[in-house]
Amino acid sequence: MSGCQDNRKYMYITTKDWFRPASLAAGSMAKTPKKDKTEEKEEHEESGGNKEDRERAYEVLATRVNPIASPLAARKLTKRLYKTVKKASKEKNIRKGIRDVQKFIKKGERGIVLIAGDTTPIEVYCHLPVVCEDAKIPYCYVPAKQDLGEAAGSKRPTCCVLLKPNESYQSSYDECLTDVTTLPRPI
Repeated sequence: MSGCQDNRKYMYITTKDWFRPASLAAGSMAKTPKKDKTEEKEEHEESGGNKEDRERAYEVLATRVNPIASPLAARKLTKRLYKTVKKASKEKNIRKGIRDVQKFIKKGERGIVLIAGDTTPIEVYCHLPVVCEDAKIPYCYVPAKQDLGEAAGSKRPTCCVLLKPNESYQSSYDECLTDVTTLPRPI
């Protein structure tokens, strides 16, 4: 085929009627090799190994929350809440996402609502604290939606979680419930 601007050889593909460079058609694009899981674990341990680094990481996350994120859970309470969410997700005793949480609150389910404070835009979940207050359900904000999603057993970030009580983790749930109810409420 003459008249090509860049003198590349083109190959005609009959199935889709596309013109494509012959180098791409031959499959010369190679995949990048994946990392071993042991290498990923080592990198993860190196990044979060120091206590001061973890405290600094919480402080950085706490500065990135939205202005309506009140009451924000403290560092220790956040860690305890994530552990309880992890236990509840193993028991399949949580509700994830704004739609599910709001739907089951209206149906009458009880528990603790955890809302990610770094979700944007604010309009996505700004009605949720009012729904929780009307249903008399305790709620609090946690700094990161990525961490909340990981604790809930998902690879995707999660905006909010309804943590329901269960016998297998009742003691940690009760501690979290008392701490969340003692947090100062916004005006």
